[in-house]
Amino acid sequence: MGPVGNRRGVVRVTSEPPFDSKPQGPLISGFAFGRQRGASIRASDEDREQASGQLAEHHAAGRLTTDELRERTDRVYDARTIGELSSILSDLPGTTPSVPNPWEAAIASRRRGPFPGCAYAGFWARAGGLWVDLLVLGGIFVGLDPWLNAAHIHDLGLLVAPVYFTGFWGTVASTPGMLLVGIKVVRGEDGGRLGFRRSFLRGAGYLLDLVSCFVGFGWAAIDSHRQGWHDKIAGSFVVKRRR
Repeated sequence: MGPVGNRRGVVRVTSEPPFDSKPQGPLISGFAFGRQRGASIRASDEDREQASGQLAEHHAAGRLTTDELRERTDRVYDARTIGELSSILSDLPGTTPSVPNPWEAAIASRRRGPFPGCAYAGFWARAGGLWVDLLVLGGIFVGLDPWLNAAHIHDLGLLVAPVYFTGFWGTVASTPGMLLVGIKVVRGEDGGRLGFRRSFLRGAGYLLDLVSCFVGFGWAAIDSHRQGWHDKIAGSFVVKRRR
């Protein structure tokens, strides 16, 4: 409460709080809060995670296709204001997020994934899996070398790596190294297995990574979808199960 004078000198009492006062009672969170504050208010990470979670629920309920889910999720994480988030969810029912508690905020801080229940595999998990695969391939080469030399078909050993990666990616979505670290490679559009053609294309992308002095491999560390150049060529994601 504060006195305010008008041009006639009459003092009246206003019910407006001082500028620096804090609101009392529980905060109204999410987009209902955004409507009261204005659509131009900046969205927080918690707001974006709530919106992303709601999109996943609507996808599971059949209201959104996989392509729509991916497109809207990308828009959610690119959104800067509450108004932008509201527009993404405006045609879906029940899109007023609740107030997040500290535990939910900690869960929400984890990196998002391309599909419900999945998260993007981290760079070091991918690198560890690849090192294991290289060790396995080394053992295969050592075991085959005497036989290949005896048969005078040493060049046949060059096919071991393409067959190894293409075969495992195309059938079970994971090489032994990837299985060891709990990750797999999937199609970017729907999360299914790559198949042999796209698996071979992804393996061929390794050559580009090598020519670039491993920049293509390292790109997965900074890419928003954790894709290396070979993933972008094949349209694949490397994912892990979200805990």
